[in-house]
Amino acid sequence: MALRCWRWWHWSAWPRTRPPPSGSTQSFRQQFSTQEQTPQICVVGSGPAGFYTAQHLLKHHSRARVDIYEKQLVPFGLVRFGVAPDHPEVKNVINTFTQTARSDRCAFHGNVVVGRDVTVPELQEAYHAVVLSYGAEDHRALEIPGEELPGVFSARAFVGWYNGLPENQELAPDLSCDTAVILGQGNVALDVARILLTPPEHLEKTDITEAALGALRQSRVKTVWIVGRRGPLQVAFTIKRSLDRGSG
Repeated sequence: MALRCWRWWHWSAWPRTRPPPSGSTQSFRQQFSTQEQTPQICVVGSGPAGFYTAQHLLKHHSRARVDIYEKQLVPFGLVRFGVAPDHPEVKNVINTFTQTARSDRCAFHGNVVVGRDVTVPELQEAYHAVVLSYGAEDHRALEIPGEELPGVFSARAFVGWYNGLPENQELAPDLSCDTAVILGQGNVALDVARILLTPPEHLEKTDITEAALGALRQSRVKTVWIVGRRGPLQVAFTIKRSLDRGSG
């Protein structure tokens, strides 16, 4: 994998060829069906969607070249920063993504923020095709009273905190109370509850951050309430996740 940071990569290195082809996907494939053409594709976002896109392109077009842009310094997005640390089997897909990234026809460019460092029109000018496969930039506000009070966090921020997402490393949640309340009944809600209740000595075997592990060692949380607006038949978490309640 060609691991390059934006600040080291000059505009002269852009694979400028010609404007992106117009028309349907079929016409795109036909236009690059001859050996003389080398399609240059830009993928914005290095999470699962981005890497599966790159994998498909490299597999089905022997001459395609793919550049993956990511605002973080490291790749893999949600797989790296969203999966609970006590579920390493879910992160095994990183091995597949790494093989894709090691291709001579694939390059990763970290620390690039589209809209700040480069615009979408500039990418369209430089590549035959641009695929936007980035995830949510922020949480969705509930717009309810008290949402902005201290001690209230979005699941996105809390998960990012214990997984080491740089933008959430200063979160510092107060875990000195004995009860935590989680709004939502999805898999992430169960992940957060399980992390809060799992004995720290069991989390030591995972890739949880040292800062989060230290805070959880001092945690006094003993009870977690999971609150949903619907009944138990409408819960969003999977059966497998509901059976995995950790070691606490």
